[in-house]
Amino acid sequence: METVIYDQINNMVKKFDLKTIILLSVVLLLTIVIYVALVIASRRIKAKKLIGEDIRRKHIYTTVFRVLKLLVVFGGIVAALQVLGVNMSWLVGGIGLLVILVVLAVKDSFQDMFAGFTILVDKYFTVGDAVEFDGKDGIVVSFTVRTTKIEFLDDRSVISIANRNITKIRKLTHLVDIDLPLSYEEDIMHVRAVLAEICEVISKIDGVEKCELKGAQEFASSAVIYKIRFFCEPYDRPDIRRAALKTIQDGLHEAGIKIPYQQIDIHSK
Repeated sequence: METVIYDQINNMVKKFDLKTIILLSVVLLLTIVIYVALVIASRRIKAKKLIGEDIRRKHIYTTVFRVLKLLVVFGGIVAALQVLGVNMSWLVGGIGLLVILVVLAVKDSFQDMFAGFTILVDKYFTVGDAVEFDGKDGIVVSFTVRTTKIEFLDDRSVISIANRNITKIRKLTHLVDIDLPLSYEEDIMHVRAVLAEICEVISKIDGVEKCELKGAQEFASSAVIYKIRFFCEPYDRPDIRRAALKTIQDGLHEAGIKIPYQQIDIHSK
């Protein structure tokens, strides 16, 4: 290996004439110009304050510029070595081995970047979207190709998640369902009338777009499950859901309808 390197250095020294200097200068100048142009374009994109679809494009462009800058540097180095007469066969082999070692060392980072780029291309979510992660509702407050930051709506805590770990994330919609168990002994017509009135009250809660009674959802072993559905902004969901539950509780209490609970009968001989 030392002999090969020594021979390559001698070869470069022998070829170091005026023509080589000019070609080398042109290669370096082109490399610097292209790299600086990419840096300027990348900074301009990062400086823009965008929303929605534009944010998704911003992340894609930023990722593409990072890859292009690496390729420009690598291409400039290879072109410069070729001008100096360096035999590239051993260099390509060494670079290939180095790339393999780097990939193994930063495998998780590559997985994060691949997952992040997939999210961008699929338009799965972006900054400002309401999502559910690990059973909790939150807002995406920051996104890069490697990490996603979510601010949870219940306690306003912020968590940073590696993109390879967000396979369980779910984008929230305006739809909210409340399943309400009521006793089989209750009068069906009376229950429907009371629940319809409750839906009208819920629809008047600030932030609720509309509320409707969907009817019986399930005939469970100890109760009939009725479904009430309303629509609101995902960001307001926790507070509005609590207000809706209070409205349901008050409405059932005024109508004399009790919510059944599981009872265990113990018989002794």
